[in-house]
Amino acid sequence: MIGEAERAQFARLVDEARLCVLVTHVNPDGDAIGSEIGLARFLLARGGEVRIINQDRTPESLRWLEFDGPQAESYEAPRHDGVLDACDAIVLLDNSAPDRLGRMEPAVRARAAKTFCIDHHPTRETPWRKNIIDTSACATAALVYELVTGLGGTIDRAAAEALYAGLSTDTGFFRFNSTSPRAFRIAAALLEAGADPTRSYGEVYERNSPAYTRLLGRALTGLTLAAGGKVGVIGVTRRMVEEAGADGVDLSEVTTPVLAVDGVRIAVFVRELPDGKVKVSLRSKGDLDVQRLAAAFGGGGHRNASGIVMPGAYEDVVKIITDSAVALARAG
Repeated sequence: MIGEAERAQFARLVDEARLCVLVTHVNPDGDAIGSEIGLARFLLARGGEVRIINQDRTPESLRWLEFDGPQAESYEAPRHDGVLDACDAIVLLDNSAPDRLGRMEPAVRARAAKTFCIDHHPTRETPWRKNIIDTSACATAALVYELVTGLGGTIDRAAAEALYAGLSTDTGFFRFNSTSPRAFRIAAALLEAGADPTRSYGEVYERNSPAYTRLLGRALTGLTLAAGGKVGVIGVTRRMVEEAGADGVDLSEVTTPVLAVDGVRIAVFVRELPDGKVKVSLRSKGDLDVQRLAAAFGGGGHRNASGIVMPGAYEDVVKIITDSAVALARAG
């Protein structure tokens, strides 16, 4: 839970910062974008100025959250470093690890003395001036909600939509084991403030493109099982992406059907990136801790949902991660 010292830090930030720049991790998800927009609307209502600057553009499935407020900007050093210099505070949301800032890491690190971090992930390194890190929270959006309402702030409809999107996507629409009574209490308050759960689910999960569907089909066709069926592995190469016409398509949910296979306790999705690196998404059930597996390769996340971006040939990464997942499944 958020302590009094952290609440006081947040209150000082709100009172003292005229211009805030909000930043999150690479490949922003629902919790990242939802937390940024929810906090931005509160700061604007208090009379402050806000810019949202991320390495990567907002995914198409989350663009609807920006309908009535500040638009997230894609970071360009010549255009944005002056803004980072001029702002009173940088607020880093849904991320405390510098290496998950991508090409923004040097710029934000250089201004760590005025960076304020709000996150719910286990942290590896926090060079930031102030940190509110609560790993018991199901989502950073939950922390933003508690901090804002703790100062007497009002959650308007657009903020409620954004924070609900963050809360619901990070809990798998309330099916992950991070879901708690605390999560449902916040969700109820957000619905009362105007969030629409039907729209939120539809916008995020029911707008798949034909390219995504073709690519998912190809990936699932290549499903392999290991550790007696406890580990399910699928992968997508650059060639598969190109043939499906799926460049830029959000593939964050492709592990869901793998984890739904009877007997599978760890789902592994390996994707070949265009820059010579490989992205690995890990999902698990119960007490199997894929965060530890990810951390061993420089990644991170949560016990049941983590990720890695690592160098290496696609086939080599598939073997290395599959072997590690098998060892984890057998030990568990």
